[in-house]
Amino acid sequence: MFTNRTATIFCAILFTAFGALSSRASIVWDLNPTHTNGAVGSSSRTYTSSGFSITAYGFDNHAGIGTAHDLFYKDGAPIGGAVEMGLGLVNTPSNELQAGLHFIQFDFTSALAAGMLHGQISVGSVQPNEEFAIFGSNTLGTLGTQVGGAFGSTFDNQFISISNFGQFRFYSIEALADDVLPVAVEADLPAVPEMNAIMPIAALLLLLFSTNVWRRRGRSPA
Repeated sequence: MFTNRTATIFCAILFTAFGALSSRASIVWDLNPTHTNGAVGSSSRTYTSSGFSITAYGFDNHAGIGTAHDLFYKDGAPIGGAVEMGLGLVNTPSNELQAGLHFIQFDFTSALAAGMLHGQISVGSVQPNEEFAIFGSNTLGTLGTQVGGAFGSTFDNQFISISNFGQFRFYSIEALADDVLPVAVEADLPAVPEMNAIMPIAALLLLLFSTNVWRRRGRSPA
């Protein structure tokens, strides 16, 4: 029998479903997903999460122009409270990006084509007096323009928003002082526009439906 309680539960389920469909979903790419400690075996690595892909490239830095450098999965114990697990380079001190000498670049072409928003990057191994910055470019292997400021140890293993995300196809991490280690990348899928348009209509219909049910129940003989 369709009771007041049933109608309430039915409405709640539908509201939850519509809310889930219309909300943004965050996609995270862990740069060392299996906690490996060893060479990647290539200067590039494609990561896929929930069907969406980005590609990381390792480079030596020659005045903003990169030459390929093989990547390294690092998994070490924290040092000075800073995370020591992420994606670095082979045959560099601590297998990390050294200030001014290297950068790791991420290709967001596919993610941007999917309409992704609010790109963020997390960087680890940022001890006191160490810094890193994010750079944007539309050319693979070119460091490009710094976007945003310099980030120190208080931002270790914290997601940093990429300023004006989508302005460039490629975003890079470079150490500005000492050495650092990229940890993860994140971006948001946009809300489904059709669901945003349907929500007000659905809410009104559900309200009318539930009100009608409650009125009928109220008129039923005891």
